[in-house]
Amino acid sequence: MSAVTRFVSRHRWWLLALLLVAAGVGTWAALRKPANPDERWRTVTVERGSIRQVVAATGTLQPIAQVNVGTQVSGTVARVFVDFNQPVKAGQVLAEMDPALFRSAVKQAEASVASATAQLALARSTEERNRSLVQQQFIAQQALEASTQQREAALAGLQLARAQLERAQTDLANSVIRAPVEGVVVDRKVDVGQTVAASFQTPNLFVIARDLSQMEIHTSVSEADVGAIRQGMAVQFRVDAHPDKRFDGKVRQIRLNPRSEQGVVTYNVVIDADNGERLLLPGMTARVDIVAAQRDDVLRVPN
Repeated sequence: MSAVTRFVSRHRWWLLALLLVAAGVGTWAALRKPANPDERWRTVTVERGSIRQVVAATGTLQPIAQVNVGTQVSGTVARVFVDFNQPVKAGQVLAEMDPALFRSAVKQAEASVASATAQLALARSTEERNRSLVQQQFIAQQALEASTQQREAALAGLQLARAQLERAQTDLANSVIRAPVEGVVVDRKVDVGQTVAASFQTPNLFVIARDLSQMEIHTSVSEADVGAIRQGMAVQFRVDAHPDKRFDGKVRQIRLNPRSEQGVVTYNVVIDADNGERLLLPGMTARVDIVAAQRDDVLRVPN
């Protein structure tokens, strides 16, 4: 056996390991090297144009002003006159409660007023008669004072009855639900035959948006980006319903009330958006780009 053969036999495991390492290094170098040397670089033409610094955010479209219409009285809904998406005017009747109980309460209060009026007339007559008798010394002064007290009590009873009548009439008037503002019905939460209770809080029956031609977007901007935003900055945004169309807006307000979720602090930035074409609907998600800075006619290359 030659010396080479003895060396290979004695160190065959080390040689095998060195061969495996050499093969691995060669494979890595082959994969790392581009097939075409020109692909290591990409060239572009320097050109003039506009560049922008934008703050990206996501928000929800909402009407600028919407009013919750409720009821101050409890009862059963007898009629509903409006539906979703229907335009309404201020003072227009939206719904009516069953008026039977309210009319009965008005009649009862009117009867109480009539009774209190009669009692006051009797008390006044008694007071005048006793005053004359006291002057003639036919009865004691104490009797006149008692009749005066009865007359004052009757007057207070009449005022109380009138107040109860006014309240009953107000409840009857409130059984007719009217639109407080002009706008569009965006939500209806009541149906005919439904019973509503206004004992603890006013139940909401309708939601009216004043003007859908103007919308607002409520976005959440992180504390790292909010410092670059100022009131009046231009905004561009898109919605999924119209992916090929870009809408314009303007920053109206940066609300100072921070919100913290899982250690991330964000601020609500309110954006005004024109909706003259009525393409934007309440509740849509808007992908917003707030233009923090812009330079025109400068040399630029893609980053």
